[in-house]
Amino acid sequence: MRSIRFLCSIFVGCLLLASCDQSGPIKIGFIAGLSGPGADAGDASLNALKLAAQQVNDDGGIDGRMIEIIARNDKKQPDVAQEHVREFKRLGVDAVIGPLISSIGMAMLPVINELGVVTISPTVSAAEFAGYRDNLFRMNTTTRENARAYARRAIGQKHDRVAIALDGQNQAFTESWYREFLLEFDALDGLVVSKIWINVDGVSHAQAAAELLADSPDAIVLIANSADSAAMAKEIRELSVDIQLTAAEWAGSESLIELGGDAVEGMELAQAYDRYDTNPRFQQFIKDYNTMFDEDPGYTSVLTYDAATVLIAALRGKHPEQSLADALTDLPPQQGLHQELVFDSFGDGNRNIYFVAIQDGKFIRVDSPN
Repeated sequence: MRSIRFLCSIFVGCLLLASCDQSGPIKIGFIAGLSGPGADAGDASLNALKLAAQQVNDDGGIDGRMIEIIARNDKKQPDVAQEHVREFKRLGVDAVIGPLISSIGMAMLPVINELGVVTISPTVSAAEFAGYRDNLFRMNTTTRENARAYARRAIGQKHDRVAIALDGQNQAFTESWYREFLLEFDALDGLVVSKIWINVDGVSHAQAAAELLADSPDAIVLIANSADSAAMAKEIRELSVDIQLTAAEWAGSESLIELGGDAVEGMELAQAYDRYDTNPRFQQFIKDYNTMFDEDPGYTSVLTYDAATVLIAALRGKHPEQSLADALTDLPPQQGLHQELVFDSFGDGNRNIYFVAIQDGKFIRVDSPN
């Protein structure tokens, strides 16, 4: 009996040592849409994480441990995203970066909370995520701040009557954005004369464009990704060359211009970074990113690199008895590419936003940060 107890104690001890093994790589899961419309945002996000990981690994890793990225495509499908979270747990990831859209974040939330998987989203922004202590940390400003800034800008430009298109494939974001815009716009005596859902019920972009213009709005607001915003802009310009077009910040990737061409000239939108910032840290990031991927970074690249910055700092500074979630909320402000990065007690971040207009095929800043 004594020998059996002795063997059992050795077995348990080995299990404990294995579970506390700090000699293997630090595994960081990554999840985003890597195929279909808007995949460029996912690719740019993954590239930024690869750059951050390479820089850490080239510098000797974190306490000698290299970073290993495990990337997965959520295909913008909630059930696929949930299964990937379970897979990440089985693979023993230390944390996850992603997802990029709010509907996928909403689907992942109960699973990451159930399994205790710390997840940092660079871009999800539905206001419903804010104010809860859970395992989802957000880098981005919420729809409450962003959409209301759009409403104030529209009124300031005398666009008192607007029509709105909403993308049905990301309802968690579009409904939240629309609600916040409407509350502020209505308070400022603005009027939404019509709204229509796209990517649902077989409604074509051409049909949606005609309906949006039917009530002669002062401007049209597109709450959609870059590909759908570009496609909608083309259909709208077939019917009206003068109507002011505005797109939600979600559309602000490089493919908006590539796909939209002349149709998106003059379109306005907000972005979470200043692409013309001359600070040395940001300029070095652009240089390093361009060297590694032979292209310029987009907005998801910037926010993902900042997400990696805070995650790496928390992993480096975490006490052995401290959870990663506590390490993130207790982390002092970290210098990001544009601004200091810090989470509040709920794991919510905040960013400056900058309004830009597309002029001569480029995003040109037209307003101060809000």
